[in-house]
Amino acid sequence: MDTRRRMPAAVVVACLLALSGCAGGEDPARSNTPLDVVAMSTYGTGTATFADVAAVADAVTREEGTRFRVITSDTAIGRMLPLKDGQTQFARTGDEYIFGFRGEYEFADEDWGPQPVRVVWAPTAPHSWMASESSGIRRPADLAGKRVPRVTANPSVNLKTEAMLATAGLTWDDVRPVDIGYGEQPDALKAGKLDVLFQQVYGASLAELESTTPVRWLDFDPHDERTRRAVAERVPSVTLREFGGAPGQDVRQRNVGFWYAVPIVTYADTTDAVAGQMARSIVEAYDSYKNATSTTDSWSLKDAMIAPVEVPFHPALVEVLKAEGVWTQQAADRQRQLLEQEKLLRRGWNQVRDADSLPRDWAEWKAKNLREGGDE
Repeated sequence: MDTRRRMPAAVVVACLLALSGCAGGEDPARSNTPLDVVAMSTYGTGTATFADVAAVADAVTREEGTRFRVITSDTAIGRMLPLKDGQTQFARTGDEYIFGFRGEYEFADEDWGPQPVRVVWAPTAPHSWMASESSGIRRPADLAGKRVPRVTANPSVNLKTEAMLATAGLTWDDVRPVDIGYGEQPDALKAGKLDVLFQQVYGASLAELESTTPVRWLDFDPHDERTRRAVAERVPSVTLREFGGAPGQDVRQRNVGFWYAVPIVTYADTTDAVAGQMARSIVEAYDSYKNATSTTDSWSLKDAMIAPVEVPFHPALVEVLKAEGVWTQQAADRQRQLLEQEKLLRRGWNQVRDADSLPRDWAEWKAKNLREGGDE
């Protein structure tokens, strides 16, 4: 299936320096009126994640006139830093929105710590591992001794890979890790430098890879107890579900992949006017973009994540969900728990932030205190 798309004219892919002067001395995220130009960071232009952002932005521009500037990065910090520094109002991220909220991995650093991240919209998408047809790799157990990507500055992907290996009783010690950028994987697989790659399954770069290299997706058994336990323990935000119509699949073929939210996020102090504009636009323009890519149909109220799980929702999103009649008491209870957890995290960070061994002391503090803050 050819998932390559023309980039909509409404989307300007900008470098960070180009965005630095866009605010004109004022922070657009603090605007009390909707914005004419919205800035967002996300994954690179060859990914399905970027294609979705471009398609939704194009639809919103046609319907409402709002224009979008998008900056791209292969790394977790590269997607979150523009948001933190005020260069963008939004970021579409992997699990770094969770790591940022909790101050984990690269965010357990004196320049970061727990971040006041808020979800604005949370579409879900399938991700999985692809191998060349000639490699003989069919399932995770076949990866023993093989070259597996350890994606640079991307703990979200690497955690998924750890979970995938664990479904076969494997660890990083049982494979040959290859340090590589997220967007470099398709070319590396084609060149024989990797034996498997991990991406969102509908990326344009995978369609290009399929055009020259016969490929296939790894097989998972969603009913296998070890598989289910490995996923639940290591990546609880992931569900095992089927996907179809991706590169490497026949017309009627289905494979099981890792489905999880790839949300649009902002910070807590982004105004309701700005965050609400984004959330409402996504809901109202849905019919205009739902068929634009292989995954934009999953941006609907029916398929998106409409209750908080590991990061609080922005109040403006809560109001949109209430207006649509889908905000529940259970969602409200989890929202309250997460907001209380945020206060606890901030207090804990302030206690250890000046420690000489900050990452170690922070990890010890969380192990002792976090569950008491409602992390259930």
